[in-house]
Amino acid sequence: MPFDLNKFERGLFRYVVPLGVIALLFVVGVYAYLGVFSRYWSDDYCETVRNQNASSPITAILQRYEEGSWRAANRYSNLTFVGFSEWLGPNNLPITITGMVLLWALGLSWSVSEFRQFFKTDWNFSTDIFLGLALEFFILLQAPNLFQTIYWRSSMMTHFAPLVFGSFLFAFWFRQARQAQKTSALNLAFICLATFIIAGFSEPPVAALVSALGLLGAALLLWGTPAAKQKLLPLTLSAFLGALLGLIVMIFSPANFNLMDKAPPTPLKLLSDSFLFAYYFIAFSFKELPLPNLLSAALPFLVIFAHKQIQPSAALETKRAQLWLWVALAPILMWVLIAASFSPSVYGQGYPIERMRFLARAMMTATFMLEGALLAVALQKLTVKINATYVQWSALVLLGLLGIFYPIRAGLNVYQKNIAEYRERAKLWDARNAYILRHIALGEQDLIIPGYSAPYKVKEIDDDPAHWVNVCVANFYGVHSVRAVSIPEPYLSEYLNE
Repeated sequence: MPFDLNKFERGLFRYVVPLGVIALLFVVGVYAYLGVFSRYWSDDYCETVRNQNASSPITAILQRYEEGSWRAANRYSNLTFVGFSEWLGPNNLPITITGMVLLWALGLSWSVSEFRQFFKTDWNFSTDIFLGLALEFFILLQAPNLFQTIYWRSSMMTHFAPLVFGSFLFAFWFRQARQAQKTSALNLAFICLATFIIAGFSEPPVAALVSALGLLGAALLLWGTPAAKQKLLPLTLSAFLGALLGLIVMIFSPANFNLMDKAPPTPLKLLSDSFLFAYYFIAFSFKELPLPNLLSAALPFLVIFAHKQIQPSAALETKRAQLWLWVALAPILMWVLIAASFSPSVYGQGYPIERMRFLARAMMTATFMLEGALLAVALQKLTVKINATYVQWSALVLLGLLGIFYPIRAGLNVYQKNIAEYRERAKLWDARNAYILRHIALGEQDLIIPGYSAPYKVKEIDDDPAHWVNVCVANFYGVHSVRAVSIPEPYLSEYLNE
């Protein structure tokens, strides 16, 4: 019997994507495992005390919002979820952070599935999982200051949590959009409430949400068909209302008036600097991370182009020009939304600090992957002079290399580079925590404890008992005061285990 390359290719594809899923699960699992070593740092103590002194997480956030004496007092959602995570007990930080990384993988995979079904593109569910995991992998791989963004709970609840919960809202929105029946008032109310909650985690998400939903609503009004307007406008407006209410609540927080120490920029200056800084970020990303950016576009292109069973829907086939239009528009929309996410930082301080650029990184990576997918669909029936079977075969080989071996290599690098470091830091924190508890048991109320360097620019306990971190730590342990003194590193372990 002659060798059938087409049959062999189709059979092999059924193994490449599931193997890619396993490889991506491995690397995402490594990122999740790093969360096991998360401990309290800096603002974590203050937020825990704030929740412990309140009757409920909701009460804690209302008290902080009304006082307006804390720089993050206007963020009404993050402290609420910190309070809920405290209910998980002494190991709430490792459980929460590990769970959030894994939860995001689920949310992104569901989002890809609903997005694919909305546009009636035919591929199997394993490909949805593959692309969802790939999106998380490339975002985490390129995250500015990964430790602050993911493994420091205070910052994680501000900059990572809205993306995790937002992925589920995104999937639910598209699920409602593709249903034949009219969306119920209850579901519209849920979308509005969920968007309001997500908007309250921090300023970049709410600015990006209001901009994105406003642009979508305007596009539907100007160019949408009657059927699209009837179905999508209520969904868009409900989400927009939730985001807008969130923005208003944050703007009128007492903190915005009490903590403003300089005149805000003019609207023209705010707009121009936001777009300029977004351009700098995009240009620098191409220069700093050329390979991950290229691969994040190449992987969805290859997985769709190599899948011989995938054919664009009839609607896409008859609107190929619109596909190319979206290929051209996607980078422009990305620039606009990144500028929107930068605008709160421009308003308050200037160029966004590392952890406030995480949302921009996520949007940039998602755009690259969307570009790759759009190009694969647009070029699905491209005619080439060489044998089309060998073109498909080449794409399949590249897919195997990039979708299986590259994530495994990246996961091993993260494991070898970070696991030992994170584990040792957790052991050090646990030893000092035990040291503090021993001295409290002896009746000490003014503690002098060993100090050590904080990881990745996070503020450590100070040598001044009146420093705000020290005050929060003292309240956390229920003592009068805490002061940290430097101990030479070779003697630190011996000192803590006296």
